[in-house]
Amino acid sequence: MGGQGMSLDMAALLLAVGILATLVALVMVFRGFFAERRLRDRLEDLDARTSAGPRTIQMATLRRVEKSGRLPTLDKLLWRWFPNASSVRTKLQTSGMSLTLGDFVFASLALAVAIAFLLYLVLDLAPGIALIGSLAVGFGMPNLVVGMKAKKRGRKFNLLFPDAIDLIVRALRAGLPIQEAIGNVARDIKDPVGGVFRRAQHEIHLGVPIETALWRVAKTVRTDEFNFLIVALSIQRETGGNLAETLANLSQLLRARQQLRLKIRAFSSEARATMLIMAGLPFLVGGGLFLISPNYIGPLFTTATGQMVAAGAACSMGIGIFIMNKIATIKV
Repeated sequence: MGGQGMSLDMAALLLAVGILATLVALVMVFRGFFAERRLRDRLEDLDARTSAGPRTIQMATLRRVEKSGRLPTLDKLLWRWFPNASSVRTKLQTSGMSLTLGDFVFASLALAVAIAFLLYLVLDLAPGIALIGSLAVGFGMPNLVVGMKAKKRGRKFNLLFPDAIDLIVRALRAGLPIQEAIGNVARDIKDPVGGVFRRAQHEIHLGVPIETALWRVAKTVRTDEFNFLIVALSIQRETGGNLAETLANLSQLLRARQQLRLKIRAFSSEARATMLIMAGLPFLVGGGLFLISPNYIGPLFTTATGQMVAAGAACSMGIGIFIMNKIATIKV
């Protein structure tokens, strides 16, 4: 039965059921944020019991704890059948969110169902357009949010990282080994830098080599600055030399990169402001017209021709925003 032949009471009931189911699903999923605390407790427990059993068994237990979530059955199915499961999990780790692959997909499906109810029952769009729109928003919006959180976390990491290297340099010059220097960073520098080094410290205590532990945790930040540190440690271990002096030069280089990055961001602010204005102007004008004269803009959503025009405009606007964002983004 189409949206036109459905009574108002039935549409309202279905909309309420859909919203309620979505809220319940989101609450169940985002309870998984407490998994990060459980993971840390488990890591500390494994660290305290390193002498109680083989380290290989403990590292296997650690990997199982990392992959466990609120929906273990869905996680197993997605790990086996979902394409690019590893890349999605890496993106979630980079964002710093305590969500597993199953939590992410479940939340995306719940959001897609809610958008489908909104488009089909409230806006009375055609089933095909409602399906395409719900899938685009349901899976595009979570990816956008995760990507934005990953970029924000990366920027915060790069701001604090030179201070962490300076702390390592001071510890090395005081005669402490590199393991103790990493422990000082994990204890004295706030997150996300402190959390990354804390995780590396736990793996080092479990018997993992320093470079291997750092390369593992590097997957959770995905910044060139952290890779520079690992490369410097690897080169110093192979060729020798003054590690403190090498890391001091690296700290100066990273601060210069950060200053250049801020200058480029200031120079490109005009292009980014233009992009934001162009992205928001159609919605502001459309919303104003809908409030002033609903009958004038109504055919854009209620007729097949209007829906095709709206879909084409949305696609062209998305392409334009993507191109302007690429132009305004300069990698250092």
